[in-house]
Amino acid sequence: MSTTFSPDEIIQANQFRLLSQKTLHQELIKHEKLGVFFPNKGLEAVMMSYERYKVMAERLAELEEEVENLDLIQKFGDRFNAPKEEWVEHPEGMSTLEIYRERSKKWTVE
Repeated sequence: MSTTFSPDEIIQANQFRLLSQKTLHQELIKHEKLGVFFPNKGLEAVMMSYERYKVMAERLAELEEEVENLDLIQKFGDRFNAPKEEWVEHPEGMSTLEIYRERSKKWTVE
Protein backbone atom coordinates (compact mmCIF):
# COMPACT_ATOMS: atom_id res chain seq x y z
CA MET A 1 0.00 0.00 0.00
CA SER A 2 1.31 3.41 -0.95
CA THR A 3 1.20 6.50 1.25
CA THR A 4 0.34 8.73 -1.71
CA PHE A 5 -3.21 9.34 -2.84
CA SER A 6 -4.57 9.76 -6.32
CA PRO A 7 -7.19 12.51 -6.76
CA ASP A 8 -10.02 9.95 -6.86
CA GLU A 9 -8.89 8.57 -3.48
CA ILE A 10 -9.36 11.92 -1.72
CA ILE A 11 -12.68 13.03 -0.27
CA GLN A 12 -13.22 16.60 0.86
CA ALA A 13 -14.33 16.66 4.51
CA ASN A 14 -17.40 18.73 3.67
CA GLN A 15 -18.51 16.07 1.13
CA PHE A 16 -19.24 13.53 3.86
CA ARG A 17 -22.60 15.15 4.54
CA LEU A 18 -23.53 14.61 0.90
CA LEU A 19 -22.29 11.00 0.54
CA SER A 20 -24.69 8.19 1.12
CA GLN A 21 -23.50 5.16 3.08
CA LYS A 22 -23.84 3.09 -0.08
CA THR A 23 -21.62 5.46 -2.09
CA LEU A 24 -19.00 5.57 0.66
CA HIS A 25 -19.00 1.78 0.86
CA GLN A 26 -18.57 1.50 -2.92
CA GLU A 27 -15.64 3.93 -2.81
CA LEU A 28 -13.98 1.83 -0.08
CA ILE A 29 -14.43 -1.29 -2.20
CA LYS A 30 -13.07 0.45 -5.32
CA HIS A 31 -9.98 1.92 -3.56
CA GLU A 32 -7.78 0.30 -0.94
CA LYS A 33 -7.75 3.57 1.00
CA LEU A 34 -9.47 6.97 1.03
CA GLY A 35 -7.94 10.18 2.31
CA VAL A 36 -10.05 12.80 4.05
CA PHE A 37 -8.96 16.34 3.17
CA PHE A 38 -9.70 19.29 5.44
CA PRO A 39 -9.29 22.68 3.71
CA ASN A 40 -7.41 24.38 6.57
CA LYS A 41 -5.32 21.39 7.62
CA GLY A 42 -4.74 19.23 4.54
CA LEU A 43 -4.94 15.45 4.52
CA GLU A 44 -5.87 14.57 8.11
CA ALA A 45 -7.42 11.10 8.04
CA VAL A 46 -7.39 7.84 6.13
CA MET A 47 -10.22 5.36 5.72
CA MET A 48 -9.82 1.72 4.74
CA SER A 49 -11.77 -1.49 5.08
CA TYR A 50 -11.74 -3.12 8.50
CA GLU A 51 -10.24 -6.28 6.98
CA ARG A 52 -7.25 -4.33 5.65
CA TYR A 53 -6.88 -2.47 8.96
CA LYS A 54 -6.97 -5.73 10.92
CA VAL A 55 -4.26 -7.30 8.72
CA MET A 56 -2.08 -4.19 9.11
CA ALA A 57 -2.56 -4.07 12.89
CA GLU A 58 -1.73 -7.77 13.27
CA ARG A 59 1.36 -7.42 11.07
CA LEU A 60 2.48 -4.38 13.05
CA ALA A 61 2.15 -6.34 16.30
CA GLU A 62 4.25 -9.16 14.79
CA LEU A 63 6.94 -6.71 13.66
CA GLU A 64 7.00 -4.96 17.04
CA GLU A 65 7.53 -8.33 18.76
CA GLU A 66 10.27 -9.18 16.27
CA VAL A 67 12.05 -5.89 17.00
CA GLU A 68 11.62 -6.56 20.72
CA ASN A 69 13.16 -10.02 20.29
CA LEU A 70 16.08 -8.65 18.26
CA ASP A 71 16.71 -6.06 20.96
CA LEU A 72 16.75 -8.79 23.60
CA ILE A 73 19.10 -10.91 21.50
CA GLN A 74 21.50 -7.97 21.32
CA LYS A 75 21.30 -7.41 25.08
CA PHE A 76 21.27 -11.03 26.20
CA GLY A 77 22.68 -12.86 23.17
CA ASP A 78 25.11 -14.94 25.18
CA ARG A 79 22.23 -16.37 27.20
CA PHE A 80 20.51 -17.72 24.07
CA ASN A 81 23.22 -20.35 23.66
CA ALA A 82 22.16 -22.16 26.82
CA PRO A 83 21.52 -25.93 26.77
CA LYS A 84 17.93 -26.95 26.04
CA GLU A 85 17.26 -28.02 29.65
CA GLU A 86 17.96 -24.43 30.75
CA TRP A 87 15.47 -22.87 28.31
CA VAL A 88 12.63 -20.82 29.75
CA GLU A 89 9.11 -21.82 28.77
CA HIS A 90 7.40 -19.12 26.68
CA PRO A 91 3.70 -18.98 27.63
CA GLU A 92 1.38 -18.19 24.74
CA GLY A 93 0.30 -14.57 24.62
CA MET A 94 3.25 -13.34 26.70
CA SER A 95 6.02 -11.43 24.99
CA THR A 96 9.66 -12.27 25.57
CA LEU A 97 10.17 -8.88 27.19
CA GLU A 98 7.37 -9.60 29.67
CA ILE A 99 9.01 -12.93 30.54
CA TYR A 100 12.37 -11.22 31.17
CA ARG A 101 10.73 -8.52 33.28
CA GLU A 102 8.89 -11.15 35.33
CA ARG A 103 12.08 -13.18 35.80
CA SER A 104 14.06 -10.04 36.68
CA LYS A 105 11.62 -9.27 39.48
CA LYS A 106 12.04 -12.81 40.86
CA TRP A 107 15.84 -12.58 40.64
CA THR A 108 15.96 -9.22 42.44
CA VAL A 109 13.57 -10.37 45.19
CA GLU A 110 15.46 -13.59 45.97
